[in-house]
Amino acid sequence: MPSPRLVAVLLALALSAGCFGDDRPAVETTPVSSGEVVERVSAPARVDAAARQDVAAAVSGVVVALDAADGDAVVGAQPVVRLESSQVDLAREQAAAAQSAAAAAGITVDGGGDASRARTAEAVAQLDAETRPRIAEARARAGEVAADDQRAAALSAVDAVEASYLTTRAALLAAGDAVAAGQDQTAASLTDALNQAVAQATAAQRAQADAAAAVAARQADGLVAVAPFDGTIQLGGGAATDGAPAAGLPPGLELPPGLAGGLTGLPGAAGGGTLRVGAPVTAGQTLFTVYDLSTLYVTADVDEVDAPTVGAGQPATVLIDAFSEVEFDGVVESVDIEAATTEAGGVGFPARVRITGPDTADLTGVRVGMTASVEIATRTVDAALVVPSRALVRRDDGTVVFVVRDGRAEAVEVTVAVLGDERAAVDGDLARDEAVVVSGFEGLGDGDEVRAGAPSADSS
Repeated sequence: MPSPRLVAVLLALALSAGCFGDDRPAVETTPVSSGEVVERVSAPARVDAAARQDVAAAVSGVVVALDAADGDAVVGAQPVVRLESSQVDLAREQAAAAQSAAAAAGITVDGGGDASRARTAEAVAQLDAETRPRIAEARARAGEVAADDQRAAALSAVDAVEASYLTTRAALLAAGDAVAAGQDQTAASLTDALNQAVAQATAAQRAQADAAAAVAARQADGLVAVAPFDGTIQLGGGAATDGAPAAGLPPGLELPPGLAGGLTGLPGAAGGGTLRVGAPVTAGQTLFTVYDLSTLYVTADVDEVDAPTVGAGQPATVLIDAFSEVEFDGVVESVDIEAATTEAGGVGFPARVRITGPDTADLTGVRVGMTASVEIATRTVDAALVVPSRALVRRDDGTVVFVVRDGRAEAVEVTVAVLGDERAAVDGDLARDEAVVVSGFEGLGDGDEVRAGAPSADSS
């Protein structure tokens, strides 16, 4: 005796084959409804930071200190990597020497004023040595005169001689000073004139020395690399050398890049490993990257066909592959003007979507570069006529839906206003609650009789 399951299967086959005298095709229908229809654009994406910036070495050198490690939080202007550079030290020494040489290029003319003063002083001293003893002797003899009136006259005569001598002495000193001052003034004028000429002749030299000193100072500042803004650090890789000439090579000898790249320890050789103390770095090499993770974004590659419908402010749903159980909320912040090549080799326009929620989502495990996908709601309407998207039948002359009326399928032409994932807003000769065919319309003609039924629970 057949099992009940087998009987049910045979009955279904018989009905589908037109047994029991009913050969009308069976179709599934859904009533026309109304409501909100959302048109969405789907695109692959990758997780991005709010901002990121690579910080490169301003000069070649060797790492002497790391003030932060991978994953550390830093604040803007915080030192992260400190370098030492023999090249910078040499540049500073050379610049200082050039400035000293330029400053020393002056001329001082000696007019001989000091020598004239010394000769005058010597002559006066000789005059003093000859005259003062004689005056003293004369004063002593005058004091020996017995008569008071004669003694007074003699002493007065000695005083007059002494006064005359002092006047002559002062005149000699004044004349010597005047000659010396004239000599000094002439020498000073000559010195100024000569130094002006020297300054004009060495102006370019001083300018070059000052410029070299400024460059050396900037290079010295570059020995400390700081964070450009608040964020999280990721250190770069180490280089094989600091770009200085290899030991043992003659000055000025440079090896071709291809050869240097194949020899460890030569300038241009490839490095490896994470940046560490003692690692050499070259100018332009990325020392570290700062990521602003205060807000997370995804960058979506919107297909060029969909790009015209995507714009800032549109809501989005973000799915991150590593967090498949969480549906993130987002909003489009910008769409690039210029197209880019997608990973699949097509043409797309990068759209930046900011993740806004949900508030309960744990974002601590989200990493920059994770693969994701977005669905952007590009248009939302509240429609009076809504049909399932799978009820739409596209023909060369337009789009129709089959409506079951009095047991017959009628092809009704419609205009699709908004096409959502599962529902479509349409305009056409339809009424709410009318039954439209969603399955079984293959080969169906306008006016064909049908057997209508509601979709099964597992039909899509």
